Amino acid sequence: MGLNQEVGDAGAAQSINASLSPELLGRYAGPCPRYTSYPTADRFTALAGAEPWSSLQQVDSLSLYVHIPFCRSLCYFCACNKVITRQYGLASSYLSNLLQEAQWYRDRVAAVPVVQLHLGGGTPTFFSDSDLERLLAGLGEIFDLRAGSDVEYSIEADPRTLELETLGTLQRLGFNRLSMGIQDFNPAVQQAINRICNPEQVRTLTERARERGFESISYDLIYGLPGQNVDSLERTIDTVLALAPDRIALYHYAHLPDRFKAQRLISCDLIPSPMEKIAMQLTAARRLTDAGYQFLGMDHFARPEDGLAVAAREGRLARNFQGYTLMPADALVGLGASAISYSRDGYWQNAHRLKEYAAAISARGQAIHRGWQLSADDRLRRWLIMELMCHLRVSKGELSQRTAVPFTQYFRADLARLQPLIADGLVEETQTDFVVTERGRWFLRNIAASFDTHLHGACSDARYSRVL
Repeated sequence: MGLNQEVGDAGAAQSINASLSPELLGRYAGPCPRYTSYPTADRFTALAGAEPWSSLQQVDSLSLYVHIPFCRSLCYFCACNKVITRQYGLASSYLSNLLQEAQWYRDRVAAVPVVQLHLGGGTPTFFSDSDLERLLAGLGEIFDLRAGSDVEYSIEADPRTLELETLGTLQRLGFNRLSMGIQDFNPAVQQAINRICNPEQVRTLTERARERGFESISYDLIYGLPGQNVDSLERTIDTVLALAPDRIALYHYAHLPDRFKAQRLISCDLIPSPMEKIAMQLTAARRLTDAGYQFLGMDHFARPEDGLAVAAREGRLARNFQGYTLMPADALVGLGASAISYSRDGYWQNAHRLKEYAAAISARGQAIHRGWQLSADDRLRRWLIMELMCHLRVSKGELSQRTAVPFTQYFRADLARLQPLIADGLVEETQTDFVVTERGRWFLRNIAASFDTHLHGACSDARYSRVL
């Protein structure tokens, strides 16, 4: 029985601990990495001769990510790598570059099943149905794509522009998971972020996707948006609960206008205060768990029967650059501008800007411009952090087996950083394990950060979004 099952049997996983006070949330609300990787992507540098992709020949399973950056209109809150355009010719030439880049991997990746395929963006459904078919056909010539219930093929979609006919195309191409960016249903908030979305559009798409056999439908929501308050967010959640998506991601809006130009179009006067954001988070989480959703940690909720919730209870949850997943793979190949790949040896990332990406693909067939070669210490800490974030515990015995010296000696500085979190009831230390408590699920980023030597290094000057 996994830890999450024990917690669920006790009834704790479906309630918000009364001791989760605004004061406690405020104490840990500062900037912190999200740990979709370790080390985090801001640490990547020029690879200087290292080739972490060389171990792709030794994998038994593969994840595939395709970044499609195009959007028809600008959402002011968005911090994604995107290109706003209505000129479809850009997308057509980009598709050719994607397929050319995929060819570069033909002889570098073992012929193993792709257990997870994710199209992200931007708005992947910016592609026409015929080009989506061309993309999947091209990828299928190089990678072992297999439709079925034992793979997870997902796509992000903008419900404002997704056509009903496209759902049929996606289903035929093997996609079984659909993620829609809702953000908020309040008209005033939608106006402030330039993203007008009608709930009836979402309802129709959700119903048709279910009719088409999509196994999981996910909504993205954001709290802390301009003009939002507790009451308006509750009304949005009422609408969402009536639509009953299988999964809900409840993200915190990070207002960083100095880094993301589009956010400068948002009036700072409309941004809720930190205490208002905390009230929103608590209220939203209580409403979702009271409605029966299981809190997985790291902003994610799922209906108890959803595969992600089942995996969490059974201790099978995994995590990669797309977040929590049912289908962990030995490596991930990322295609497209800014896409990140990983193997057992490290990470590599493509050029960020569209012109730089296209020029690199034309010149050498790939667009890798930075990455990270993992050290033995990096591998150890990557394992430890993922154990905490996915399984909510780490075994002292296994730590001792993985270190050449007693783990208390190896992690002396890390354990010292962990003590305040233990004192606050976020982590418990037993004779055999370190265990994330029910309260600690809300602070997984902070707990993981205790073991991040790069974050606490003398030269650390990276900037991260706030936890709240």
